[in-house]
Order: sequence, then C-alpha cells, then structure tokens
Amino acid sequence: MALRRQEKALMEFKHIMDDVVHLLRKSVNAETVYFYWVNRIRKQFVLETNSTVLPNVMFQDRIEFNQFFLDQFKDIEQIKQIRLGEELSKNFLKHYYDSVPVNYITFIPFVNNGETVSLTVIETAEKPDLSDFEETFSAYRNALVNVLNTYLELTDLYDDQQQWVAYEESLEMMSPRQHKADILHTVLNEMQKMLPDGGATLVLRGMQSWTSVLSSANSKNGPGLGLSLEEKTMAYDALDKGKPQFSIHFNKNPKRISTTETHTEGATLAIPILINDRRHGVILAYDSNPLVFTEAVKHQLINLVRIANLNMQINLGKVPVHQDLFTTEYGSFIPELWEKTIENEINRGEAENQLVTFGLITIENIQSLRSRHRLEDLKRIQRLLVSGLNPSNFGYNGFIGFNSDYVFTYLLFTEAEADHEKWLKTVYEKYGKAVDLGDGTRADLEIKIGYTEVRPSYDDAHGVISKAKKALSGAINVSA
Repeated sequence: MALRRQEKALMEFKHIMDDVVHLLRKSVNAETVYFYWVNRIRKQFVLETNSTVLPNVMFQDRIEFNQFFLDQFKDIEQIKQIRLGEELSKNFLKHYYDSVPVNYITFIPFVNNGETVSLTVIETAEKPDLSDFEETFSAYRNALVNVLNTYLELTDLYDDQQQWVAYEESLEMMSPRQHKADILHTVLNEMQKMLPDGGATLVLRGMQSWTSVLSSANSKNGPGLGLSLEEKTMAYDALDKGKPQFSIHFNKNPKRISTTETHTEGATLAIPILINDRRHGVILAYDSNPLVFTEAVKHQLINLVRIANLNMQINLGKVPVHQDLFTTEYGSFIPELWEKTIENEINRGEAENQLVTFGLITIENIQSLRSRHRLEDLKRIQRLLVSGLNPSNFGYNGFIGFNSDYVFTYLLFTEAEADHEKWLKTVYEKYGKAVDLGDGTRADLEIKIGYTEVRPSYDDAHGVISKAKKALSGAINVSA
C-alpha cells in the first residue's frame, strides 16, 4: 500500500512539474521551455518535462554531458541569457530538426547546497527583457523549491510508513506454534532487516556460563560466536539490570560480550530475553552506523524481542527458576539451536581468519560405567563433562551441544587448524585420567571425538553432522 502511495506522489509531482513549466512558457510568451536535471554521478542531463508550441522539437530523455550544449552551462548559479549565433551556434540545438526558429536562450539554474542540480531553459524568437520577468522568474523558482520540498517530505513520510509496515510483517513472522529456537532464529533475522551494516547476536546460558551461540544469517561485523560473557560488557549490563542498554562505541568500548571481540564499532542495543520474569538470554542488535538507531528503530527492535518472549512463554507454563530454556539437564545446548548455527555458517561461506569445526564427543566405555555407577552418578558425569569441555576453559571460543545421551556436540571457532588440534590434545589429556565426581567418587572416562570443518560445500547441517558421525565411528573402530 505504501509503495502505491509513493508512486502516486511521484506521479503527482511530475504532473505539477509539467504544469509549472507550461505556465512559465505562457508567462514569458516563449516558443519552447524545458527542464533538465544535472546528474553529476552519471554525467548525464535527465529530462523532467518540456512545453513547446513548435512542431519540430524532440528531446532525448538522457544525454551525456559531452553530447549536449548544456554542458557548458551546467555550473551557472545565476540567470543567464545568450543570443544564438554570437555565444552559441544554432547547430548545437540538436532537439530541433529542419530549422531552428529561436534566437535567444535564457537559463534558470536551480542551486542546492552550492551545486546546480537542474537547468530550466527558455527559448524565444524575440529577446525577453529580464527585468520585465523578474517577478515571474522569482515565483517560478519559489514554486520549484516548494514542490520539490513537499515531494521530498512526502517521500520521507512514505519511507517511514513503509518501515512500520515492514515492522508489522516482522511481528507476523513469529508464532507460538514455532519451536522456541525457531522463534529466536526468526527474531534475529527480522532484526537484521533494520540493520544494513550490522546484525543481531544471541547470548544464552549453558555449560554453567553465558555464551554467544547464534547470529542473524547475514550479520556483519558481529562480536563472534562462542564468546564467553565477561563483566562490564553491554550484554552483562542488560542481564544484570533486566532492561535494554544502548551505547555508541568510542575507541571500541564498551565491549558487547568479551574483551576478545574483533569488531566493536558503531552502536549496539542489548535487549534481555525475559520469560516469567527470569532472564534467559540477551540479544545484541548492532550496526556500524550509530544513526541507524533512531528512537523508532530502537522501539521496534525492543518490541520484536518482547513479542518473541511472549510467543515462547505461551507454551512453557511456569518455568522453574533454576531451569535454562535452551539446554538439556546437563547444560548442553539443544540440537534445534546448534543446528541453526551450523546452517548459518554454511550459508555465510568462507570467513577470513576463522575456522569453524563441528564435532561429536562420546564416552566409549559407557557400558562399563553403567555397571559401576548409579543413574544419578551417570547424570553427574554428563553435567561435569559438559561444563568441563566448555572451550572457554581452555581459552577458545565455542560451545557444547546435546546430540543424545553420552554423545555431545561441539562447535569451535578458531583462527587456524592448529588451534583446534591444541584443544583436542588438551581435552584428551584432561579426560585421559579419572574424573572426580565431587563426592570422593571417581570415574574413568574413555573419550572419543570425530569432527569435520563447517564449509559452504555442505548442502545443509545434516551433511555436516553425517560427516562428523562417520569420523566418530572411525575413531571408535581404530581403538577397538
């Protein structure tokens, strides 16, 4: 609807321009009057309208600067009049054919911000006395300014209206029928539409810490995934206060999530995810241009998250205070979440200075452990394993997900393959000896890992998972 209204406004503007130029020609009793925009980027004159009483006139819609006689007059800032044959040959008037029945040309420039943006050209057989038409030319210029300003204001209003139409459409993209992970993925991508040179990133609790786990599909200059939350950051403040926090970044501060972020510029709005009055996460909306965050845009971003919260809350009932919504009882992130992270990384393509690795970790001697330990001990082993495997414990960015009982997934974000190899070595060393279960009980774990790089060559997340499963199977068979 807004687009049709904008087209209607443009059509009305063009009709007004036709009428104003026609009235100007009648007022000065000219043979021909025409109006060209001066497009300096494309180096072209662009015809807006013309009015003539002559039968042998034909104008081109677009003409290159160097192919039209107006080129030598495109920088004038005052009304100028010339006589043909003295200052300009009639041969240059290519819009006439057969003959050129005019002798004088009067130029009326329209200047905006110190630059001539259009020329109105009056062609007459007799010489018009400029002093006689001073009021006419002044009225024409005023009318031109007023109609242009009115059109630009209308266009801005329609742009604003279209922004709210798009916002309403974004709200409709979320539904209580969606899985809670789908709702979060949707809200991130809808927020992205308002952030042309930025995006949105989700921070959730898992592995007994707060970690960035998912970004909008086309995010730019984001804080990165797998970052562990630090104090005195925007995400921390939003979670601590339970209210949105906005800040412009000066000298790359404040940080969004962690001091290890590679991009912290522009501005960020941190919005907590509140469900049943508990803080379950925070969404960071960012853009390298702080001017993007008008009050209207901030309101829309905050309200999108609020609606997402309500859509998730409908199906959750009363959530226990200690329960994290996006992890299993072991603290590992649910598959619906980390699969979306993989999908995004596949679609994002090869990233400079970042290697994304997906892997599966299993306890190979689980049958032996089941015969020796109670069910509660087995659950405690899995909780300890998830928190212990948290890549941030070893100085790396990443997070642990759930695949099935005693099988966990991981996503590791590193700068090189050597970093992943170091992490693997550290994990094997840590779990190559008995693990203390906290009550004096110890358990011997045999850890096996299979992994693959996440590359755009995969069709989807299932291809990545399948490759990692084959690698895990191979690792288990080698030790058999």
